Amino acid sequence: MLPDLKYAWPADCIAISEVDSHLRDTATVACAASVTDTFDVFISYRDQEPDRSWVRHVLIPRLESQRIRVCVDYQDFRLGAPLVLEMARGVEQSRYTLAVLSPTYLLSSFTELENVLAEHLGLEQSEQRLLAIMRQHCDPRLGIRARLWLDMTTDDAFENSFPQLVSTLQSSRS
Repeated sequence: MLPDLKYAWPADCIAISEVDSHLRDTATVACAASVTDTFDVFISYRDQEPDRSWVRHVLIPRLESQRIRVCVDYQDFRLGAPLVLEMARGVEQSRYTLAVLSPTYLLSSFTELENVLAEHLGLEQSEQRLLAIMRQHCDPRLGIRARLWLDMTTDDAFENSFPQLVSTLQSSRS
């Protein structure tokens, strides 16, 4: 039996059944742009204090000073676009997704979606796509606990771990 082509999506997109035509058109445009990596890293963080200030005023400036191409919501998401599609675009157009782990991060269904999208894309492409840093002590879900992450819970730990993060993000650039 042939699939219902009314809801056929490009192969590199996430299929969501029964989506209205406006969302499908927007998703197709977003996915078409994801053929090449635009960014080195998509930052997945909880947009609440203290995570927001640390990500915006410490992490991102330090990454950008090392010429790391950063995708982050407040700079790169398109005004008026569906948030979930922008999150998927950020994951797809970045070589890595970096989860900034904290207790508030674990409470968000949006950050969980970003994780799952990065993990799924990594499985599809047989690549490691999800990285994690521990900013505040917390107990992440098994899929994240099973990975090695960098300790950045103190300023000293950040300084010690930062070079390894940069090295990973700069490795195998195309």
